[in-house]
Amino acid sequence: MLTDHNTLRARTEGWEGWHGGTLLVVGEEITSREGHCLAIGATARVGRRGYRQPPDRVIQNIRAQDGLSFLAHPHGSYRPFFRRRDHSWRDWRVNSYTGIEVWSYMFDWVRDFRFYRWARHYRHPNSQIRGPFPETLSAWDRLCRKTRVVGIGSVDAHARRYPLLPFVVFPYADLFRTLRTHVLTPQPLTGCAPDDIACLLRALREGNCFISYDLLGDATGVRFGSADGALQMGDEQAFAGPAQLEIRLPAKAELTVLRDGRPFIVRLAAVHRFCADTPGVYRVAARRNGKPWIYTNPIYLRG
Repeated sequence: MLTDHNTLRARTEGWEGWHGGTLLVVGEEITSREGHCLAIGATARVGRRGYRQPPDRVIQNIRAQDGLSFLAHPHGSYRPFFRRRDHSWRDWRVNSYTGIEVWSYMFDWVRDFRFYRWARHYRHPNSQIRGPFPETLSAWDRLCRKTRVVGIGSVDAHARRYPLLPFVVFPYADLFRTLRTHVLTPQPLTGCAPDDIACLLRALREGNCFISYDLLGDATGVRFGSADGALQMGDEQAFAGPAQLEIRLPAKAELTVLRDGRPFIVRLAAVHRFCADTPGVYRVAARRNGKPWIYTNPIYLRG
């Protein structure tokens, strides 16, 4: 999914659709005074007047076009030199957005960046990755207790060339191997771009997805849902008594099951089944080799 700042030019030039085995969906990153918002699936450009619009109007505009809206890097601040740069989301009174960007690779990388650490950060970028900001995870858990809020991850890719440097800084081929959002569609994609994009966006809207740092290991195959298959990550229903939930990973990892943002089960396993015996918002986080690996979207069992 491509979300350039305040433009849908890639779509108007005809790039949206299948390219070999890759489906490209063109969205937009809207820059406003209150922060940045991703618009995916909207039919028309929003960012042209987005900077001057209040954030609730930007999100309403996306919603009116049946688009998906995600608050980008909601706690995205850093200080490369002596002055802090803040791209955080500021107006948390707004609602009706689809979700938030829980983990941003570039803002994770830059959180401890200083100009005198330039060589270390650029030579070994993945050694700087520590996972989602704690305040972002706390905000996500707090919001999910009230309503469904879809969590996504992205690389926020900005491959750049600089004078005197003989190489590209953060080439796309490297970045796209790192942080990914895996979307679980109800049926396989068909090769028909309009139908496949609609299918993909429906699943993303429902939160049938998870975030993984695939440089640690391919996370394809992760499943989190009820043991009988009736529920999967992103689903929401009234609590009707204890439910057996199960997490499956492609490899053994340190699993943490959280209920309403608080850990209550920690296990070293690839498969774990547990009883959700009270109402709550249940999600799973996994670490591998001491590093954050996977964050599922929650299952919402409302009391």
